[in-house]
Amino acid sequence: MVCAGQELVDTGLIRIQSPMPRIPALALRYRAAMTACMVVVAGCSAADTPEPSSATWITESEYQFGGAPEADVILQRPVIRADPPRDRLLVLDPPSSQVSAWTPGGSLGFVVGRRGEGPGEFAAPQNLFVEEDGSFSVLEGNGSRFTYFTVDGELEASVRGPGRRIGYQGFDIGLGWPGNGVYLGVPRLLLAYELGLRGDDPVGSQPLLRVRTLGDGQWGEPEPLLWLDVRNRALLLQYGDGRRSFSMQPFGDADQVRFEPGTAVVMRTKGTPGVVELIEVGSDGDTTWHRRLQFGPHRLTAQLVAETRDKFVEAAADYYVNVASVSRERLRDIYSEALYSPEYLPAADGLPVLAASGEVWIRTHEVVDTLRTHYAVRRGDMNEEPRRVLLPLWLRVSDVTDTHVWGIWRDSMDVPHVVGRRLVSLEASD
Repeated sequence: MVCAGQELVDTGLIRIQSPMPRIPALALRYRAAMTACMVVVAGCSAADTPEPSSATWITESEYQFGGAPEADVILQRPVIRADPPRDRLLVLDPPSSQVSAWTPGGSLGFVVGRRGEGPGEFAAPQNLFVEEDGSFSVLEGNGSRFTYFTVDGELEASVRGPGRRIGYQGFDIGLGWPGNGVYLGVPRLLLAYELGLRGDDPVGSQPLLRVRTLGDGQWGEPEPLLWLDVRNRALLLQYGDGRRSFSMQPFGDADQVRFEPGTAVVMRTKGTPGVVELIEVGSDGDTTWHRRLQFGPHRLTAQLVAETRDKFVEAAADYYVNVASVSRERLRDIYSEALYSPEYLPAADGLPVLAASGEVWIRTHEVVDTLRTHYAVRRGDMNEEPRRVLLPLWLRVSDVTDTHVWGIWRDSMDVPHVVGRRLVSLEASD
């Protein structure tokens, strides 16, 4: 889920770091790994690991750049959006409230924005969208303001969203970009309410909402368009003395949603093991695309549960042992009790990516050698086989063009670098 504005204390997410290797002769290694067992992380069996029907791709390292300190551009938590027609990248860095334009090779074009609430300034930037003509917009504060720029970075307009003038059953609404005066969004549920810690029953579903502008600063009542299953999303750790913290379930199968102007793409993984459903809903409330994909189901093994628990304990132990006086053994027990452990892993892991290539990119739990399997599904298409792409474990996909995957690599000092990896078909490399 978007999870806008939730009470979230991240106590268990581990960032995987590694060097940026090139992948020589990976096709041979891949085929050898497939012969032995296609899935490493989830265990393997003949029933669980059917041969993939999709074409398989790998990537090769090609581009890498950090910030531009000489121009006072320091990247801390970059959000990357590709602009293929102009062969450039736009990078939003929320901590510095800046948007910068770059060539793939790392040459800085322009920089817009600074912290503030005036024209062209950002108080709480969260996301960035690039139009086909190269103009772009920045979403702030869960949809409280939208700032629009020309292709060259000139300020065009700053539009206020409804903010707290509207709500749904007592909750604020996190909104995506508007389309034709219509916003799509979801209630901003606090995790304490979602888990039933404020006296009500736990929340198992929440609506995808439509909000219309009526003019003169007036807004229509939020209208539910479809319901999202949010069960098994939050992980609650309770320490026995009234203290508690929240994280996200590492094997959770809650519905996820991504927004673009006037549209939302919902990803569902509940139900039949290995199945992913993609549903695109327009601002008119109609479903414009619905596709159901069947991937190989993979069982959640006791080994993976133990590894996940131990990684959490290792990352959190310093605080809980030294500050909260919780022993490692007790921390393991608390985490194990709170962990959602289904028989089968959800077919997708994390949020989908709506890529500049016109695809929806889905990350899975399947690992081959040192690479994680992703699937790229042609958006709007009902029949084309998805591409199967193997990416380094450390890479989190931010955007994809027809030729490159763009994401973030953090070095040993935890400094982020924008990386571009060229897509290579295994069939073409034979």
